[in-house]
Order: sequence, then C-alpha cells, then structure tokens
Amino acid sequence: MMLGLASCSKDIGNYSYHDVNVVSFQGFDTINGYSTYFGDTLKITPTLVSSKDDNKEDDYTYEWSFRIGTGQSGAGQAPDPLRDSVISTSKNLDVKIGLVPGTYSLQYRVTDKATGLVYPIRTNVLVTTEVYEGYLIMNDVNGAARLDMLSYNSTLNKFTQYTDVLQHMGSTVPMSGKPYQILCMNYTRSNIVAQNYGIFLLTSENTNRVNQETFAWNPTYNIRYLMLGDVPENFTAQSINGQYNNTNSSPTIYMYGNDNNWYSMATNAGYVFKYTPVNVYTTGGTPFKVSPYVATDGNAAIFYDAENRKFVTTTNPAVTSVIDVNPLLHYPTGYDLKWMNMNYYPEGGQVKKVYSILKDPTSSKLYLLRFKMGAALTDTALYYFQPFMPDMYNSSDKVDIANATNFTVSPDYEYLFYNVGSKVYEYDLGLSKNFLMKDYGNAQISYMSFLHIYDRYGLAQMTKNQNYFDWSSELTIATYNPGGAAGSNGTLEQYKIQPVNGALQLAAQWTGFGKIVSVGYRSR
Repeated sequence: MMLGLASCSKDIGNYSYHDVNVVSFQGFDTINGYSTYFGDTLKITPTLVSSKDDNKEDDYTYEWSFRIGTGQSGAGQAPDPLRDSVISTSKNLDVKIGLVPGTYSLQYRVTDKATGLVYPIRTNVLVTTEVYEGYLIMNDVNGAARLDMLSYNSTLNKFTQYTDVLQHMGSTVPMSGKPYQILCMNYTRSNIVAQNYGIFLLTSENTNRVNQETFAWNPTYNIRYLMLGDVPENFTAQSINGQYNNTNSSPTIYMYGNDNNWYSMATNAGYVFKYTPVNVYTTGGTPFKVSPYVATDGNAAIFYDAENRKFVTTTNPAVTSVIDVNPLLHYPTGYDLKWMNMNYYPEGGQVKKVYSILKDPTSSKLYLLRFKMGAALTDTALYYFQPFMPDMYNSSDKVDIANATNFTVSPDYEYLFYNVGSKVYEYDLGLSKNFLMKDYGNAQISYMSFLHIYDRYGLAQMTKNQNYFDWSSELTIATYNPGGAAGSNGTLEQYKIQPVNGALQLAAQWTGFGKIVSVGYRSR
C-alpha cells in the first residue's frame, strides 16, 4: 500500500507588485449634462487625471458614443433595441449633431493600452432646436396670419422671442387667409408614427400641421391627409379641440369644419378623422345644426344641438353619431349656447367639469351651467345652474353682458373670467358675485384664456414639469393698441390668480406681437 503525503509550506516565490494606473476625469459635466442645437457642433474637452505621473495621450484609446434606440416595438414592427453608436474616437469630442431632438445618454470610454482597463463615464445631452419648446402665438396682422414664438430654454429658464417664426425657420407652410387657431398636442402615439405631435395651424383658407421639430412642411401635412373619405379639396377646419383619455396615452380629437360640422379622430379607432359628421343621430344621417363648441374628457364628448336647443353626447371616441342626454340627468333645454368649455385637469382628485353660458332666446338673460359629464344635474356637489350675475340687471354699475367675450374658467378656483370691451371681470360661482379685475383703457382685448397645456394632464405630468402646472394656472391676456403699428402693437400678459377674489398679479409680459387671436404651447 502506498500513502500519499502532503504538507503546507510558505510560498517564498519571487513576485513583483506594481500599482495599476487609475484614470479619473475632470471637465466632464455629469451633473448638468450638455445642450446643443440640432445641426450644431458639440465640443467637449475633458481632462484625464492619471494616478501615474507619466500620463500621455497616446497611452490610451478613446471612444464617444450615443445610446440610441427606444427599446420598444411599434405596431407590427420588430423591437428597436438600445445600442451604443460610436460618434468619435478622438480624445476630445468635436462632432456635428444630427440626432432628432431629444435627450440622449452620451458615453466616453477611455482604455489604457498597457493594462486593457476601461474607464467609462456617462452624461446626458439635450439636442434641441430654436423651436424645441415654447409658446406659439397666432397673430392677425392687417387680416393676414402670422405665427410668432416665445421659445423656452429650460436650462437657462429663459424665453427668446421670434417674430414670424415660420419665416425664421424657412418653413413653406401656406398661411393665407384669416388666422383662426394654433393647436399643439399629440395626435397619435409615438409607436405609430415618428411625427406623432401635431402643431396645427388653422386659417380661413388652410389647415396644416408642420414638422414637430423643424416646422418644415410638405403637402401631405394638409389636414385632408389625416381624413378618411371623399374630402373636398377646399376643406379646412374652423377649430380643433381634444384631450387624452384617462390613461393619458390615447388622444381623442374633434374638428369643426368649414361646413359647420364636427368630425372626430381617436387613436383607438383608426388614427384619422372620418369624413362623417358626428352631429347626426344615426351614422351617415343628415347633420343637424350644431354649436361650434365641444367638451370632451377623452372618452365621451358633449355637443349642443342648436336646432332643438339641447345637449347631446357621444358614448365613446369611436362613434360618429350622437344621442340625446339621458332625460333623467336633467340637463336644461330650450336655450341658446353662447359658450362652452371644461376644466381638463384632474389633479388631486379634482373632477373634470363642463362650464357653459346659456342664453334665454326670449330675453337677454344669461345662465351659467356647470356639470360633470354624464352626471345627474341633481348632484348638488357638481351641478350649478343659475342666472349669470343675477344682480347686474338692477345694478347701478351695469355690465353689458350681451357683449361679453373670451369666457374662461380658472382650473384651480371656481372663477369665471370674461371681458366686455377693455374691462376684465371675474365671476365667483360660490358667491354669485362679479368683480372688475382690470381695465385696459384704450387697449383692446383680443384673446383671454387659461391655456390648455396638454402635458399638464394628471398628477404624473404635474410632477414631470411644474412649469406646465404653473403656466396653465395663470390667466393669459392678449391686448393690442388700435392706433399702433400693425404687427407690433400687441402685448401678451400672464397673471397669477389670487384667492378670495384678490387682485390679479402680473407674472410675465411680452410685447411686439400683432393682434393675437390664439395661443398654444409646444410642450415636451
């Protein structure tokens, strides 16, 4: 028998230990990142700090790369995987940026040739354009349409004003005709088409959208290319309104055409406007005369039958007909609709409520109606139907309410604002009382609203961008001096609303516009 014996002994081999070179970085901003315009050159000059004194540039290889891809798949498409795309192998970055505007992850990799060790570092790069985000302002200049912009730089928290921004960007979009509206919102999902954000320009002769990043235009951006059916060549829209549904993912949009009919588009029902009027009681039937106002929560919609003087509703975004509102809900009938809109923001458990001004056709009296879409008007917590300003008819300081325009409701307070001539009034629904808030004297008010910034929708978006919450809570008023130079005689102001009917507090003011007729916000 053989035994195998083993013992432990100290390893007294001759080994030589060396410090490994360690690389760190200076002059590379990982906190704030970098910002650059599309088409501009991005330059970054980092400093390498080596743990060895003999640090030389040739001792390393370098690689700059952008993380691209969505990691998602579109309808009927293969997934778009995340991947790093190399843009430079130089020590310093000096490269022209051709990426679509957005935020990208930039990686810088330094490899030590001697050891093979890799030292990576990442930061974010925001690729923007001059028109990346901001207010879009539709002006009337001697009867012609002009689009201006207050471009917002989120890094600097600063607005830059562009007069005739379409000309500035070299856009060829037709703008002939009287200006109607500017609308900014997603009109479909990003996994359907890359150009999913609609910047719609409405005039009496044209309805178009422009490229969401560059404002470029081609004929397929005409509204007719978003419609299904035998659409007349001269079809245009007088107004467009919409809202995201409760999941904040699928927009529903309604369009009031130059034929005085309403048309609908829902992303969960075909991604196009069906050239079939909604203001019918059976699909394809004869349209009835309908008011030019709509209120929608993204699921159902409320219209007003102007012939029979009653509210009607759709049951879901996919339908192209209406039904009468359930009589058990007790909606008022027999009035003329003067105005209708709704509070679109449900933050903090708020209920989205519809507001309307109704006129007695046999007198000059107006009524203010508030209701939750689909809720019974016997629900006193939501329902409000009273004569509008009941004390004004016998007041010594009478308001010419018949000539009131630009009705709008604060999304945060039960205050209805409107103007009569150059005077701005606030009506407190709780007190049923009217307050004169501002008198512009010789200046004329051409526009007044609480802006509908679509990306404010819901608590998630409020935490995403507090600015959208703040700006849409401010009363936006546009005035112009009739005796001033057309095209530069207009002013845009924003006011913070104070509780307990306090005086309006000026938050921002810009001048140099024309007669402003519509304001939208290109959000992100």
